[in-house]
Amino acid sequence: MLPATPAERMRAALREAQTRQGAFLVGAAIGTGMAAQAATRGGADFLLALNAGRLRSMGAPSVASLLALRDTNRFVADFAREEIRPRTRLPVLVGMAAFDPRLDFEEALDGVRTAGFEGVTNFPTVALIDGQFRRWLEATGHGMAREVALLRAARARGLATLAYVHTREEAQMMAAAGVDIVNVDLGWNTGGALGVATKVSIEEASDVAARMIRAVRKAAPSTICVVEGGPIVRPEQMDEVCRAAQADGYVGGSTIDRVPLETAIELVTAAFKTMGALRRRVTRLERQLAPRLAPVSVTGAAAATVRARAAYEQALATELPVLIMGEAGTGRRDLARLLHAGGARKSRRLTWLNCAAGQDRMNVELFGAEPGVAPGVGRRRIGWLELASGSTLVLDDLGELDRGTQRLLCAAIESGGFRRHGGAEYLKLDARLIGITRFDPALEPARFDGRLLELMGEIPIRLPPLRARSDDLPQIIQRLLEGMGTGGRPVELDAAAYRTLLAHDWPGNGRELAGVLQRAVLQATDGTILAAHLPPLKRDAAPDQRGRFASEREWILDGLRRNRFRRAETARFLGVSRKTLYNKMVALGLLVASTDRTPITRNYP
Repeated sequence: MLPATPAERMRAALREAQTRQGAFLVGAAIGTGMAAQAATRGGADFLLALNAGRLRSMGAPSVASLLALRDTNRFVADFAREEIRPRTRLPVLVGMAAFDPRLDFEEALDGVRTAGFEGVTNFPTVALIDGQFRRWLEATGHGMAREVALLRAARARGLATLAYVHTREEAQMMAAAGVDIVNVDLGWNTGGALGVATKVSIEEASDVAARMIRAVRKAAPSTICVVEGGPIVRPEQMDEVCRAAQADGYVGGSTIDRVPLETAIELVTAAFKTMGALRRRVTRLERQLAPRLAPVSVTGAAAATVRARAAYEQALATELPVLIMGEAGTGRRDLARLLHAGGARKSRRLTWLNCAAGQDRMNVELFGAEPGVAPGVGRRRIGWLELASGSTLVLDDLGELDRGTQRLLCAAIESGGFRRHGGAEYLKLDARLIGITRFDPALEPARFDGRLLELMGEIPIRLPPLRARSDDLPQIIQRLLEGMGTGGRPVELDAAAYRTLLAHDWPGNGRELAGVLQRAVLQATDGTILAAHLPPLKRDAAPDQRGRFASEREWILDGLRRNRFRRAETARFLGVSRKTLYNKMVALGLLVASTDRTPITRNYP
């Protein structure tokens, strides 16, 4: 059964969003149906229908929302009802100007409920007015007290409420009134062509927001606290302020519609304007760069990926032996094939030996044998080292090769030749050797002859697992999708599907990712992969993954990044107590401990 009131419906939706997204909420303050659709697809949790959003879409700055340009309450009610409500499933709160002396609270709020909105917010608000004019508004009964009364009346009618506040006193008033969400507005947004300049730094904004949110939670612990505006323009700035202030979420206005729209329209227009002149040059550059495009297994900018790509490019330019190390699914075999295809021996057929098959006969398979030397050898047997002459020999699962055979292979590499078992003829070793192993020699040294590691590891390529290069995932996904289109039509990812892929741990690495994408492409008949097209992707428990990381510090950092650096969620994810996590972070240099209970210093890389 659905909750009885709009406020209960919104609270239930926000609780579900907090559970699903690690307790962080995002609201979008907008003014058009198109913005409502885009914010919904992008993963917003609720929408605010504000006159400022509409004015921004008309080319005016947000500050114009405080001017007496029209009947603001009727203006907002009309576009919110006609454009925004029909185009989103999210909770929508309508902005109401309480300082309008003509506003009848009961009539206006009944209209909000009848139109199907979940709640109201006090915008435009006197919170953004100061000086003598503000004092006149307060003295004549058109100030913050009237906005508090509006939100109290809304709560009494079962509507959800969000309060814009700019000072600690205003925050405390709204908390005492029992509003659902307190929005700490840090002032008009800077940034873009119409942004308002501010001297407030991110650090100062963080401090102001933290003090206000502490005051709200002291008065009303269950109140949701979010921040908006001021110097926050980029997502990383939002993250810094919200983490420092321990905010439950963020509301974006100009940062969600005006700033991105200004940049996008300017760039797209310029691109169309110059495309004709640049077309030939771009085509020529693409031809030059295409042969040098990195394989998917070494695509990305993570440090481990960059090292692997550098080793791969070095291996392409030489004939030295190569040792490719990595977990199953990281693309080791594909990389071996590409090394052969890009090398000087590419005209000869690539040869491949699985070292894990038939250990008792591996010496004969590798070196060959004369008749009668070994059981079952009735005639001369040509070994793979001889068959691969002039080409490349891939020694797959090199770590499965017994130590005795490894030592014989060492002798052949060092001397540059070998004899068949039981034969007198000395044969030249003229094959480039590429070893592949899923075992880490540093962790399982007993599997390898030390000298063979030195000889085969002239150029070591260590392919990192996907969980260690999560920043590379967007680029890898794009590269994989480029080759999966049907009928020449490109494939796109829905925002929800994209978030699902980024949240998965990918224990099967690139092979698992490619398989999931390929199956999803077959279901996405319209060319867009939705979350419903993806199979259930269950994140591996973090404690089981600890051994996959080079150090405990990397393990903890991975958990922090996956949980937006929230220590409580990270501790649950890693399977340790919050106190244990804190002590480990201090010991590993990720935090500087504080003895006076002031905020600790973060040392995240």
